[in-house]
Amino acid sequence: MVDSIPAQLFMSAFLGFFFVAFVLYHLMVFKVNRFLDVGEKFPHSISFGQRAKLRDLYKSLYPRSVVYQFTMICAGAMFLLALGFVAFRMWDFLRGTAHL
Repeated sequence: MVDSIPAQLFMSAFLGFFFVAFVLYHLMVFKVNRFLDVGEKFPHSISFGQRAKLRDLYKSLYPRSVVYQFTMICAGAMFLLALGFVAFRMWDFLRGTAHL
């Protein structure tokens, strides 16, 4: 449970970046799938194995688009916010003000 204002801010920022990255990822998959045959289409599930192939196809079809870069920035921001949240919760717990 998120029980403090700083923790709520971490979670709100994380969710904001998550939704943006989620929508942009599906937009990329949709735009790439329009040019592929039925058997070659990417699934809309997120898989790490096909990330590089999706990136290469998207950049070849849309070389001037910044959607991929912005999606990766959002993912990196989510990772940093998650680390910050864990560090904050550990600090809060060691300080003795956290509730489990």
